[in-house]
Amino acid sequence: MATHIEYTPSSSPSGVQQTISFWIKRSKLGTDQAIFEARQNGSNLSAIKFNTSDQIQIYSENSGSTNVLVKPNRRFRDVNAWYHIVYALDGNNSTQGDRVRLYVNGVRETSFSSETYPSQGTGFYIGASGDSMDIGRRTDGSAYSDTKLLMSHYHIIDGTAYNADTFGSTDATTGEWKINTNPNVQYGSKGFFILKDGNSVTDQSGNSNNCTVGGGALTKTEDCPSNVFATMNPLNASL
Repeated sequence: MATHIEYTPSSSPSGVQQTISFWIKRSKLGTDQAIFEARQNGSNLSAIKFNTSDQIQIYSENSGSTNVLVKPNRRFRDVNAWYHIVYALDGNNSTQGDRVRLYVNGVRETSFSSETYPSQGTGFYIGASGDSMDIGRRTDGSAYSDTKLLMSHYHIIDGTAYNADTFGSTDATTGEWKINTNPNVQYGSKGFFILKDGNSVTDQSGNSNNCTVGGGALTKTEDCPSNVFATMNPLNASL
């Protein structure tokens, strides 16, 4: 069993407005990599992952029907970079295409190979009372993020849809997207903030929604969004 992070809420999140924000660094390409999944059963679940084509895919199923499927056209294959990914759900928005917003390094994605948006007033399943949400694997254990996948500053927010500039900003000198290590957000009673300064899964939001580690131990690394280490490119066969 691969290492992953688990959290089981004691009651259901609101489900209509949410934000999931995290920094991630890849190494293994061309494989299914689970970033987040919450599952009640095979007909009620949600997931964020890199697929085998190296695209980000956000998916949610409600009573056996797909209610969210957002997949940008472009592929994410830079293994040297940390990607900042923000998924924001605003299920009450009157504009269909604004009910799900996806940002990568502060820029909103607008070109998609697949687009399915929820009906107004509905949302993205992020776990009900007693149902586990997993970070780094599918909840049924069938797909894992490889152990070389790095994550940092993982926020799950219940009740508010935030834009990317809540969690980062553009450096005026370099033009690079940089991390905001202490964003001013309202987490809601079911939200949490983990992996803030290393490999701790103790909730930093003030909610005490502490997570647990399954399948092994998390490894702390000095490679982080504010201190990026150079990485060999696996696409270059001559290296």
